[in-house]
Amino acid sequence: MQFDYLKSNEDDGLMSIEDLRVLRLRKKKIESDKKARKYILDINQRYRKMNCFKKAP
Repeated sequence: MQFDYLKSNEDDGLMSIEDLRVLRLRKKKIESDKKARKYILDINQRYRKMNCFKKAP
């Protein structure tokens, strides 16, 4: 698994069930945050594009 951005030093094979739950929730939160930022970026790009067309004569 890839956890470079989490700086995780834990070995996945030796984690307790509670640790695995916490890790899974953390991964879900990171993924949902990425999707939210992407969605906001798309909205902002569309807004900028609309404003650019309004300002042009």
